Amino acid sequence: RFTYFEDTQELQIMPPLPIHEQPAAHLSKAINKYTDALPYDKLLIDVTMHLNHHIQNKDTTNIPDLHLTVTIQLPEDDSVDDIEIPKPASKWVRECGLSSDYDFMVRKLSGTCDRHHDIDLTLIMAFKERTRWQQPKETSVTAQTLRTSPVLEYKEFIPACINKSLKFGLVIIHSHVWIDISEVQYSVFRRGSDGHFDFNSKNPDTFAEGTLYPTVQMSNVEHVLRGSANVLKGYIVSLMEGMNLEASTIQQVRDSNPTFKPVWGAAVNQISSAIYLTAYCCYLDWCHHKYSKCK
Repeated sequence: RFTYFEDTQELQIMPPLPIHEQPAAHLSKAINKYTDALPYDKLLIDVTMHLNHHIQNKDTTNIPDLHLTVTIQLPEDDSVDDIEIPKPASKWVRECGLSSDYDFMVRKLSGTCDRHHDIDLTLIMAFKERTRWQQPKETSVTAQTLRTSPVLEYKEFIPACINKSLKFGLVIIHSHVWIDISEVQYSVFRRGSDGHFDFNSKNPDTFAEGTLYPTVQMSNVEHVLRGSANVLKGYIVSLMEGMNLEASTIQQVRDSNPTFKPVWGAAVNQISSAIYLTAYCCYLDWCHHKYSKCK
């Protein structure tokens, strides 16, 4: 994935890794469960959680790790030949990466939100490393040993059993650390009353943070997510009103009270799996002379 920052003329090149995608599963399941419980016509209004999906305007293309869209699909009128092309509205976006990339993720989200004013919520998941990952030095014994050995399969690279304390690494192969995560941080930002996102503010009205590892402390984040889900419900109601649907149908949605409840324990398991798979991907990139990231 390529991201170009025009102001600094920097090009960021980052291949999608499992830690960019797998951690989105728990949010996707929670939002699907929430919207499924809302009694609106799913053929008229579509809510979809995308992974690595384009957000496009005339000037830029952005590809966040996670992207929630709402799309109206008006029913076809048999009396006319033309149909209206649905235009999705972007509501939530999320970036996920190593904590060393936090500033990059903020810059990317800031640029996206500045150009897409429908976005209500942004999320950042950052994996804090004890030691920043680097490739083995080609002159090292580790590199020489691995270069002269067959490429390892995943089941050979990752131990069959690990101590519970190593659920998030570390992964050491031939004395080289391929990944070692000390903390998984979660941050959420809401658009402010002035219509802008302030990624430098920790105002509790628009910001919350928590951790999934080493301890699960997500109550503040969950509170913001729950409120944002209710904002999403309100947006769906406004779309129904704009389509002049029956008042009783709209009222049913307005009166509904589904629960937005991510299963954080499942999220921890998914992220643990993603971390080990990411370590293996870094190993394969090195074996095949690719780079995990470059500027």
